[in-house]
Amino acid sequence: MSDRLAKKVLLIGWDAADWNLLRPMISAGQMPSLARLIETGVSGNLATLQPVLSPMLWTSIATGKRADKHGICGFAEPLPDGSGIRPVTCASRRTKAVWNILSQNGLASNVVSWLATHPAETVRGAVVSDYFLHPESLGGGTDALAEGVCHPSRLRPLLANLLVNPRDLGPDALLPFVPRAGEVDRSTDRRIEQLATLLARASSTHAVACALIANEPWDFTAVYYDMIDQVGHLFMPFHPPHMAGVSEHDAQVYGEVVRGCYRFHDMMLGAMLDLAGDDTTVMLVSDHGFHCDERRSDVDGFLNPTAWHRQQGVVCVSGPGVRRGAEIQSAGLLDVTPTVLSLLGIPVGRDMQGRPWREILESSEEPSYVDSWDSIDGDSGAPPSASDDDPVASATALQLLVDLGYVEAPSEDFATTVLNTTVQLKTNLALAMMDGGQLQQAADVWSELLAFEGLPAASRRAFRAELADCAGQLGRFDESRALLEQNLADAPDDPAALFKLAQLQVRANDTEGALGLLDRLEGSAALAIPTKVLRAQCLVKLRQLESAAGEFLAILQLDDEHATALSGLARVAYLEQDWRGSAEIALRAIGLDPRLSDAHQTLGLSLVELGRRREAIEALEVSLKLDPHQPALRSRLTRLRQANLESDEAPPESPFDPEVGARRDRRGTNAVKDR
Repeated sequence: MSDRLAKKVLLIGWDAADWNLLRPMISAGQMPSLARLIETGVSGNLATLQPVLSPMLWTSIATGKRADKHGICGFAEPLPDGSGIRPVTCASRRTKAVWNILSQNGLASNVVSWLATHPAETVRGAVVSDYFLHPESLGGGTDALAEGVCHPSRLRPLLANLLVNPRDLGPDALLPFVPRAGEVDRSTDRRIEQLATLLARASSTHAVACALIANEPWDFTAVYYDMIDQVGHLFMPFHPPHMAGVSEHDAQVYGEVVRGCYRFHDMMLGAMLDLAGDDTTVMLVSDHGFHCDERRSDVDGFLNPTAWHRQQGVVCVSGPGVRRGAEIQSAGLLDVTPTVLSLLGIPVGRDMQGRPWREILESSEEPSYVDSWDSIDGDSGAPPSASDDDPVASATALQLLVDLGYVEAPSEDFATTVLNTTVQLKTNLALAMMDGGQLQQAADVWSELLAFEGLPAASRRAFRAELADCAGQLGRFDESRALLEQNLADAPDDPAALFKLAQLQVRANDTEGALGLLDRLEGSAALAIPTKVLRAQCLVKLRQLESAAGEFLAILQLDDEHATALSGLARVAYLEQDWRGSAEIALRAIGLDPRLSDAHQTLGLSLVELGRRREAIEALEVSLKLDPHQPALRSRLTRLRQANLESDEAPPESPFDPEVGARRDRRGTNAVKDR
């Protein structure tokens, strides 16, 4: 077992918190508590996973594993008897969460409002499940709380006492969010009522978390707030700058809600930090970001909700065991649990898919490991069986998800509802597998989905396109092409089929053919960032480097943290023999998304040219691990390893051609790197 670096760890989850909003507010002095956390610790980006769905992501944060391993694949799931659906429960989780691991190691945890934690698990410590915040609970009274909402059950009177009823929030409580609330006709405009409910939910969560921190013995506390995400979907369209299609009145009345929400969270953070004390190590994370500028997708925040989510969340870590001012590198959601375990001196599971952030920890000692905590018996407080579910609470929770736009309202035909839910869960599972590089397993799920009867034609084409994508990435070009051509036979202008066929042509080294297919795209599909990225990648293959760089830079003007565009720009610099610039840009891309095989490859190849062979080998090994289907790179790596064994010479000075550097400056690459 490793040395324990932290006496206590407090993990705070702010769903959808985004640096693009936080940084200006911190600079303006509007987030003093968060500023204090950043100043005394480390902070950076936190890369999300696909698909960007909160129950999947927060369970990955709590387990260090992707959805195919932890089993939570959506907001709702079929009932065990197939008679209907319910909100997802912890009974569907197939692996131990961090609080289970700590429990069987004798450490106590508080868990508050974390997604997919109902019924409350019987861990050492206290658990208040996500059913705590459903509308009937907020309506009042111990009897209104769902069965199984907390462990131990002695907490029920405390929870009932701390619940905030939205109806008890007077106008003064809402004025910091909506200064002109008095102008709103609440008989026709429900947004004030919706804001009051979200404020009551966050306040209830905060009150309970603070009570447990103050009164229960604990080594680890995890508390989850969903208000930033929900406020974003409801009110981000009114946030400045003014969006076309939003009325001037709504923009003026509701334009400050988002910033007010962030300030409220900073106030709660300050109170919690004071209560936890200086001997607590604090980790604040978000599962993804949220578009707040010209990249907002629509005036309706619940129309295609995931389109509003940015790929980068936030992370701040401060307190005992953490090196103040250290740089956190290539951080992702899967790293949170391994880092928590390392801080508390508990071995990390080798089956976890993240890593401890050793670069920010005060100890240089190698973390200890076990093969898997799932195979080690102990008093972990495993999830209760599905039979413990409260049907009334499930129905209430399901209606809330419908109201929030996350699931469709169940139809009167229960079989259809169960089928649709099953299809959605399997779709999310396949997307998670693809995101994790498990292409054959994902292909098997897409094939299974295509075998379902009664699918809409559009769904069948979508599944076929994803199956084709898997086949193409696995090198089965003929199979991939046949599937996509079948889609085009059904819908000749299907943008998804045209785009994926263009991707296939690139993989098959038919770059001109790929550009021809991209030229057939029209409207929003032609202007979409993935289309722009693929076009720029084609230009790189054609060695039209200046044009490719211009395309990548144009993308970065739209999204300065677009990791794939940065990776492409790094490849341009490499081909222009700007080895140092290439390595620096590739490192920035990897910092934003450590799963980019191309960025690791470009970094490795650049390091070879810079004479830094050992580091090059490490980067190329990562590239091959992420994408094993690179035979030429595998051969080169073998030669590099052999050369490294034969020579222990010190690396030479990095070559630098002044003309190369001048060309990079003219093109603006340096400006991108320094952003």
